[in-house]
Amino acid sequence: MFLLLTGALLPVAMAAYPLGASAVRRVALIWFRGVVRLASLRITVNGAPLGQTGTLYVCNHVSYLDVPILALLMDAAFVAKDDVKDWPLFGLCAKLYRTVFIRRDAREALGQRTELARRLAAGDSLMLFPEGTSSDGNRVLPFKSALFAVADAAVGADQPRVQPVSIAYTRYADGRPLERGLRGLYAWYGDMTLLPHLVSVFGLRGAMVEVTFHAPVQARDFAGRKALAAHCRGQVAAGVTRAHRRRVYDIPREDGGLVEFRP
Repeated sequence: MFLLLTGALLPVAMAAYPLGASAVRRVALIWFRGVVRLASLRITVNGAPLGQTGTLYVCNHVSYLDVPILALLMDAAFVAKDDVKDWPLFGLCAKLYRTVFIRRDAREALGQRTELARRLAAGDSLMLFPEGTSSDGNRVLPFKSALFAVADAAVGADQPRVQPVSIAYTRYADGRPLERGLRGLYAWYGDMTLLPHLVSVFGLRGAMVEVTFHAPVQARDFAGRKALAAHCRGQVAAGVTRAHRRRVYDIPREDGGLVEFRP
């Protein structure tokens, strides 16, 4: 079903590409919804995305599933490592969705920050994963502050808003916490191989995912990019911790109803 969905929509997205980002997004939303449904993910949202053009969203990174989940909730291009563009199939999809590819190379940092600032100034919102890699989902890694400099590129009212976002894969379909031996069911990190993990995800019963949008800020409110990055990480980490500690859930039944779960 995943291959059929992708095969049917990819040519349409390629045809829509010359028409602009909004045309591609309309096609991509069908794909994102399909992936989330195939993975049987149930999403709970706290707060709301700012929704203004030129917003820089910053989020922790747990899995490739973060992309369809977050893309359903906000209109933003993603910032990804340069090697993603060479991935079979997914690299092409990322290019069509106007992903910004960056290298972790100090010699190219200035040019990359300039490109991100240009995109923000042009009205594109961006989603940045400042950990630089994915984690097991139960903790938030330190944020790399270099790319936060784009939030300070403009002055005054022209500075982009920065909105921290937390994503947490909290419970399996039957209410069990996704921790210890279960954390690798959805988290994709370390030396895991993409295709076997993806096949496994589609064979699971599903999971609950909690996304929290925190209060937006601007760079002028902080002493520098490192202080801004530290604030954002603190907000994101607090959101992840709250999500994993939540004790009451509504668990979907086989008949489509809900039952309150209290461990």
